[in-house]
Amino acid sequence: MKNFINFLTYSRIILTPLIIYLIYSDNHIAAALVFAYCSFSDIADGRLARKHNLVSEKGNYIDPLADKILMIGTLTILAYQGIILLWAYCIIVGRDVLITMYRNYLIGKDKPLVTSQYGKWKTVFQHVMIIVILLNSPTQDIINLIVSFNAIYAASTGFEYVFKNGF
Repeated sequence: MKNFINFLTYSRIILTPLIIYLIYSDNHIAAALVFAYCSFSDIADGRLARKHNLVSEKGNYIDPLADKILMIGTLTILAYQGIILLWAYCIIVGRDVLITMYRNYLIGKDKPLVTSQYGKWKTVFQHVMIIVILLNSPTQDIINLIVSFNAIYAASTGFEYVFKNGF
């Protein structure tokens, strides 16, 4: 079971370049399907690890890192193609980079980053946002609205993590 859980986690990292290529090639439906698998794997690996008592420090580090690689890669190609707003991209990606650095800082202090339900919802909202953009081809106004919402929510969860965990 441990190998299967690791497969689910690492598959997000491995599939990120494929998703980028598919979006770049304007094959948004295939990209959405692969991205949806990655979204499912993100839910499944954590649940399976907890269910089978296989939660580890390595998994607690690699899982969010895999999520960030997937999200940053996907958002980067969408920003490159001008599909999403640059300021929102910078906030979402900047938050992920800063939280990863903050997690490493806390690990150095032998203090784990305590996550929250708000952070989990951030991930859900971002995954839904990507799938909606890829599958539905909404108007630019709708894309701007959902990306702006996600950027503001992501920033607020970043602040919440810092206030919750301290220095």
